[in-house]
Amino acid sequence: MGGASLPSRPDAKKRRVDYFYEPSIDDYYYGQGHPMKPHRICMPHNLIVHYSLHRRMEINLPFPANPFDIRRFHSKDYVKFLASVTLETLSDHSFSHHLKRFNVNEDCPVFNGLFGFCQSFAGRSISAAVKLNRGDANISLN
Repeated sequence: MGGASLPSRPDAKKRRVDYFYEPSIDDYYYGQGHPMKPHRICMPHNLIVHYSLHRRMEINLPFPANPFDIRRFHSKDYVKFLASVTLETLSDHSFSHHLKRFNVNEDCPVFNGLFGFCQSFAGRSISAAVKLNRGDANISLN
């Protein structure tokens, strides 16, 4: 099974582990006062590398989910909103209804690159699910 597996369990089967990591995901800034800081996203990856766990995993670079992929899980209006809202359009009166409807606030802010961020995270989740569903992995981290 090579290096992309965990040690044998009592049933003598190795567990295939896939890890989806996007190096640029920590480049996003959520705004002052937001509890999520870019370095928090890097922490799990740094721990995986520091403890040499990456040697027992298959590391994958995920694809960014396209709008159609995201619409499988969210409404068309929501995806359209995410794709079009920017820091500049926040003050536009036409967006005020959507901000309330989609619960955009300090905890879920609009930030530069929001839709790309959503595409990256959705792509990681979809890729991980595909690996599990195909039986290509026993454990999938995203």
